[in-house]
Amino acid sequence: MPEEPSLIEQQIRAAPSTPGCYIFKDKRGKVLYVGKAVDIHSRVRAYLRPDADGRAHIPFLMRKAETVEFIVVNNEKEALVLENNLIKRFRPRYNIMLASDDKTFVSVRIDMRHDYPRATIVHKFKHDGATYVGPYSSASKLYKTLEVLKREFPLRLCSDHVMANRSRPCVYHEIGVCSAPCMKGKISKEDYAEILKGFVRVLKGQDNSVLQKLEQRMNKAAEELDFERAAGLRDTMLAVQETTTRQRAQVGHVKAVHRDVHGLFREANRLTISTLMYRDGKLEESASRDFKSLLPDDEILSQFIKQYYERASFVPDEIVVPIELEGMEALASWISDRAERRVRVILPRKGERRKLAEMANVNARHAQKVRNETEQRNKELLSELQEAVGLERTPVRMECFDISHGGGKETVASGVCFIEGEPAKSQYRKYKIKSHDRNDDFASMEEVLRRRLKRGMDDGSLPDLIVIDGGLGQLNRVQQVFDDMNVVGIDLISLAKSRDKKRPGWETGWKEDAKHTDERVFVPGRSEPITLDQRHPALFMLMRIRDEAHRFAITFHRQQKRKATIKSSLDSIPGVGPKKKKALIRKFGSPRGVKLASMEDLQQAEGINAKLAQVIFSHFEQDRAELLQKQAAKDADKQAKADRS
Repeated sequence: MPEEPSLIEQQIRAAPSTPGCYIFKDKRGKVLYVGKAVDIHSRVRAYLRPDADGRAHIPFLMRKAETVEFIVVNNEKEALVLENNLIKRFRPRYNIMLASDDKTFVSVRIDMRHDYPRATIVHKFKHDGATYVGPYSSASKLYKTLEVLKREFPLRLCSDHVMANRSRPCVYHEIGVCSAPCMKGKISKEDYAEILKGFVRVLKGQDNSVLQKLEQRMNKAAEELDFERAAGLRDTMLAVQETTTRQRAQVGHVKAVHRDVHGLFREANRLTISTLMYRDGKLEESASRDFKSLLPDDEILSQFIKQYYERASFVPDEIVVPIELEGMEALASWISDRAERRVRVILPRKGERRKLAEMANVNARHAQKVRNETEQRNKELLSELQEAVGLERTPVRMECFDISHGGGKETVASGVCFIEGEPAKSQYRKYKIKSHDRNDDFASMEEVLRRRLKRGMDDGSLPDLIVIDGGLGQLNRVQQVFDDMNVVGIDLISLAKSRDKKRPGWETGWKEDAKHTDERVFVPGRSEPITLDQRHPALFMLMRIRDEAHRFAITFHRQQKRKATIKSSLDSIPGVGPKKKKALIRKFGSPRGVKLASMEDLQQAEGINAKLAQVIFSHFEQDRAELLQKQAAKDADKQAKADRS
C-alpha cells in the first residue's frame, strides 16, 4: 500500500494559489522560516521536491518542519509587508536578521520658511518644506563641528516657542553664541540671512575660512608650548574637516543623485553584502555585512534591503542591486511609501550603474577576504593564549568583569564578552551592586560573578574563560565563588595592570627614574603571576578585553553619577516632584540649564506656574551667579588668547 502522506505534505498540497506568506514550524510550534510568494501553492510545492528546487536550505528545513501555515493577502506588496513583519516578530532560524547596531546617519535641518531659521541635528528626512544639509555618517563629529560654527555664525539656539515668549536676551547671547533675533532691533532679517548663508557654505565645504582660523590657533598654541590646547584644536579641526570636506571618489561621470549600490559575494554558506552610498554623485560611505545562511542570494538580498530601509534614517532616490530580485516593483513601491517619495530599485545591465554594481561586488569579495583572514588570525591568537596561560580549553567565548565607583558611591560593574576574539556587544551586561554600599571591590566582584554564573547555569550560556580585572586577591575571592557553586569547565584568570616602580636613584625625583612593571596574569593555585612578553599577541588580546570592560564600567558609572547629581540638585526644591523634575530636564537638558534659566523660561516647562518658577529661580540664585562668573572668566580668557593670536 502507498505510504500515507504526512501532515505537512497534506498541508502543502492544500495550499491556496494566491499571494501571501507561508510559515514553517517545528514540532513545538516554533517558527523556523517565513516566506512570501505571488502563488503560495506553486512555491511551497517545491519544498516537497528539494532536488528540483535546488535551494540548499530546503533539506535542512524540511527535516525539522512539522507543519506549515498560510496567510492570504490581496497582492504581492501586501505579502512583502507581512513577511517583513512576521520575520521581525518571530526571528526565524532560517531567515536572516539585520543586526541592530547599523550606522545611523544624521543631517542638519534648517527651516528657511522662518524669518530667523535655526539649525538642528535630525536623524530622518521629512517632507516638511525645510532645507536639509547632509547626511553625515558621524553624529559626534557633526556635533563638534556645530559647536565650533555657532561661535563663528551666531544663529539662534532656542525653539520657536521659547523665542516667541522671550522678553530679554538669554545667556547664549551674553556669551556670544546667539545674535538674539528674539529681541527687536538686535539683528535685521537681512543680516541674519547673511550669517545663515555663511554657515551653510562652511557646512557644505564651500568655504574653508573656519578651518584656516582653527589651524592658525593650533599653530599659535604649539608655538607657545601649550601642547594640550594645540592637540584639542587639532582634534576639533579634523572633526570639522571630515564633516565639511566632501569625498570625491567617483566612477566615470556619476550622475549627481543620491544612490545606494549593493553588491554581494558568496563563499559556501557565508555571504557578504557591501553597500556603497553615493550622495550627489560622490561616494561618501561604505559598509559591509556578513551573513551565514543557505538561503539563495536573491532571497537574502531581498530580506536585507527590506530590513535595511525600514530602519534607515535616509533613503536615496535610487537603489542599485546586482541580481534580479523577485517582486522588485512591489519592493520599490513599499520603500517609496516609507520614504514618502518615488524610489527606484534598479538592476543595471550596462553603463554607469553596472560599473558601480560590479565595484560593490568587488568590495563585498574583499570584505569577506579580510574577515576570513581576521577570523583565522583570531583563532591562532586564542590558541596562543591557551598555551601561554595554560588554559584547559580554547577560549572561544571570553568574558571580562570590572568594578567602577566613586569612593564607594554609585558602585557598578561591567561584563563584556568577546566571541572568537571579537566584541559581541549584544552580550555586554551592566550590573548595579545590591549587596552593599561600601568601598569593597572584592565583595562587589563576588556579587557580580555569583549573579552571572547563576544566570549562565539557568540558561546554559557559560563562557570558556572568565577574566577578572585585578590581582591575586580578586582572583582568590572569585575562585571561592567557583568552589561554592561547584563551577567546573570554565577557566579563570585575572589580569593586573602595570604600575609605576622606581629605579635605583629615584631620590633624585626625576621622572626618568620611573618605569612601568609588566602586565601580570594570575591563575588559580599559583601564587606567582605569569609574565608575558610585552609584545606577545595573547597579552594584547587580554589587555584589549580588560580595557573594554574598564571603558564600559566607567561609562555606566558616569551615567549613574549623572542621575544622582540630577536627583540631588532638583529634589531639594520644595514643590518639585518626579514629574516636574522630568519636565524641567526635558525642557532645559540638564540641571545646569535649569540653574541658568530665567523666570520666563522656567514657566515654559510643563507644570511650572509663576509661583513655582519664582521658587526655582530663587533656589538657584547663588549657583547661577557662580556659573555665569565662571563662564565670563572662561570667555574672557578665550578672547584674550584670540587677541594675542
